[in-house]
Parts: sequence; C-alpha cells; structure tokens
Amino acid sequence: MARLDGMAGMIAGYVASPKGQEAIRNYLSSPEGKKTLAAYLETPEGKETARLILTRALEGLTLPAEIKEKVLAAVEEKMKPVS
Repeated sequence: MARLDGMAGMIAGYVASPKGQEAIRNYLSSPEGKKTLAAYLETPEGKETARLILTRALEGLTLPAEIKEKVLAAVEEKMKPVS
C-alpha cells in the first residue's frame, strides 16, 4: 500500500484504529448515517463501492463458489444500464 502523508495519513490511521472503526460503525447505525449511506448508494460511485464491498464480503464467507458466482452475476446484471 502506498504511504499516505499529512491529512490523508491521519484519516487512514484513524479509520484503521479500533476507535475509528467504532465511530464509523456508530455513525452508520444512526438514523443520519443510514440516510447518508442510502443517498450515497444511489450514486454511480456508491453503487460501484457497494459492488466492491460485496465482492470482498463474499470472498470471506464459506459459501460454495457457485452461490458466490450467482450473487455476483446478479449484481452485475442489476448494474447494467437500462436501454
């Protein structure tokens, strides 16, 4: 991973810390955090981020490869632009 300097490094360090992770979890569990997350997930960038997170989450589960592939294929299909 590239070394981060200045403010980016401080933020990355905080996010990686137990205190930072707890703060993020608490915010995302709050009504305001849920609203913010829902709004972000409606954007193209948010949808791509969700896809990346889902892919990583599926890698960590002990599901059969066939199930993981079906879930990812369904996500990809859902993300295709409607013509």
